[in-house]
Amino acid sequence: MRDIALILHVGAGVVGLVFGPLAIVVTLRSRRLNWAGEIFHWAVVAVCLTAMVMVPYDWDRLWMFWPIAIAAYLFVYLGQRAAESPGGIWYRGVLRGYGGGWIALWTAILVVNVPGHPWMWAIPIVVGTAVIEVLCLRLSAVGGRTS
Repeated sequence: MRDIALILHVGAGVVGLVFGPLAIVVTLRSRRLNWAGEIFHWAVVAVCLTAMVMVPYDWDRLWMFWPIAIAAYLFVYLGQRAAESPGGIWYRGVLRGYGGGWIALWTAILVVNVPGHPWMWAIPIVVGTAVIEVLCLRLSAVGGRTS
């Protein structure tokens, strides 16, 4: 069961890494929920569910992936809700939601592949959050995404 979950987990993770930025761009351009956002959403759902299956097999080493999985899904859910109801500053919800989910995927990848190094937690969070907030400010300044 663990091996099947791992194969599905890696496959869904790759799809999520590819479709995360695409979901952001396509959603901001179309100003509504779309196919890229749906693919990203379901990829993150698969990543989270398979993580929930795998964690109990090595609880001492992997327990922290349950909160990461839950946070990743909640971020993507926020992005989807924002994409479904554009108006006002909806683009911030899309950027922060989808972007936060994408950051969570990168955080998990780095923590697994460079275990024991605390910077692997901080780097994607700090860099990703800074990029998202700069984009939010730039879109606010342009004013083209606020209606």
